[in-house]
Amino acid sequence: MAQIFSRRRTLGLIATLPILPACGASGDGGGGLVYAPAPTPTPIPSATSSPIATTVSGRPRYHIAAPNGGWINDPQRPIRIGDGWTMWALYNPTWPNGGTEWRRWTSTDLVTWSDRGVSIPRRTTSFGDVWSGSTVIDTNNTAGFGAGTLIALATMPADNAAGQNQSTALWYSRDGGASFTFHAIVHPNFPGNKPFRDPTVFWHAPTSRWVLTLSEEGKIGFYTSPDLKQWSYASGFGSNLVGGVMECSHLFPLHLYEADGTTKGDKWVLLVGGDGTSGGFTIGTYYWVGSFDGTTFTADSATGQWLDGGADYYAAVVWRDPQAADPLASAYTLGWMNNWSYANTLPAPYGYRGQLSIVRQIRLQRTSTGTPRLRMSPIAAQNGAFQRVVTGTDQTITDGSDYVWPANAGIVAGRIDLTLTRVGTDWPGGAWLSVRGGEGYFTQIGFELRDNRIFVKRDTSGPNGANNVAWRQNRSVPYDAASGTVTVSLFLDVGSIEVFVNGGEGVISELIAAPSSATGLNLNASGGSLRVSEVRILEGS
Repeated sequence: MAQIFSRRRTLGLIATLPILPACGASGDGGGGLVYAPAPTPTPIPSATSSPIATTVSGRPRYHIAAPNGGWINDPQRPIRIGDGWTMWALYNPTWPNGGTEWRRWTSTDLVTWSDRGVSIPRRTTSFGDVWSGSTVIDTNNTAGFGAGTLIALATMPADNAAGQNQSTALWYSRDGGASFTFHAIVHPNFPGNKPFRDPTVFWHAPTSRWVLTLSEEGKIGFYTSPDLKQWSYASGFGSNLVGGVMECSHLFPLHLYEADGTTKGDKWVLLVGGDGTSGGFTIGTYYWVGSFDGTTFTADSATGQWLDGGADYYAAVVWRDPQAADPLASAYTLGWMNNWSYANTLPAPYGYRGQLSIVRQIRLQRTSTGTPRLRMSPIAAQNGAFQRVVTGTDQTITDGSDYVWPANAGIVAGRIDLTLTRVGTDWPGGAWLSVRGGEGYFTQIGFELRDNRIFVKRDTSGPNGANNVAWRQNRSVPYDAASGTVTVSLFLDVGSIEVFVNGGEGVISELIAAPSSATGLNLNASGGSLRVSEVRILEGS
């Protein structure tokens, strides 16, 4: 049986990891897929010498990725400091040996990020590495380190804290998060829980205290504190729908928007990283909508929803802009683009392991069935990552008549927008958009228009994919095509694809293994006609 290493175990690894053998077979994701004969793999390129992208670089052009030779996983919730944003992520410069530390990035627009180096080094205390957590600005000096001090609460393998190996440490920074000073283990694992990690903290104004959510066995624990140091257990939210341990939890309020754009009240959202393998999914980001009274979260329904239908959107963080005109209108999110089923064994031909997604905006909207759902879409500022725009003509395609792309439309990294419109009363049987084609490889987005579903097929994307069923299996999400129009926004980078349908009604985020020279595009339909319009291709430098 294949051995799959957990997120927690990977963070504390000090020995080389075994290779996962192949297992399982992929699903077909629907009819109409074209399977090309497997080509001879191209030679694996050597690692790039610089993280600066060039026309031949294998590094992502507009995503945060690990510095060359390193590993990156969980992002740590960004925080606004002055006119900009500061974010950290878990980083291991010596993978697969050693452990993680907090590396820092800053941005003024949530699109272009500057790498600022390590803020919390590993192995600088008797407790070893630093794992996931969150930061807050202690405006009112509740912790006693000075008003405005930046406080980080993070899991550490604190073996001498109540005899357990997962407890919460407090670090503080007086230089805007460039560096932190270790204070103490402030939330020791006295219950003796094996999982006791990923503290996410926020100020709850109605009760005038801090609230912390924590991953525990079979539940999310809620704790409260007046000073970020002394924590009391308040309640727990239990569920076994997404595995035995729900990780990287976030609890936050948002306005609930009705179909007409008005809002009549607010709801709370509990979002976690979970394992949906038993239900035919994979790992991902799951959420419930409900209420929170400062002590207890109560879900409106025992069953929640997956935020992203792809295999590579995990350890997601959520934050709001305190300077927004209405901070409850929407929030931001980004996640780790990888999957624990293959993260430790996925080939890394370009010298880095792991990347983060683009930043997305989320809004809570009531669907036509009355269910509140998070809709996730790219932020408007994301277009600032691209410089060249190519516009396609409006065309009707049908069997044997593919869409004719404009000259120089092929891209390695960029954005593709298009609208599909029904011709007559019926949708065609299907439509297929292939991107990053070349050298016998392609990544395919399939539109099952009559069934209101879209899928991504990446097992033919390139020579360096994972030898794992979670990589090979097609992932799909539902959307509503009843209006006769479907809008698509597709973000491509060197090693990833992020698809947004109908303004975020459905989202699929996945890594791909396309050769860095592959730029081919193809769009065709079968079983009827389809109007293709508003085609726009944006490309970076």
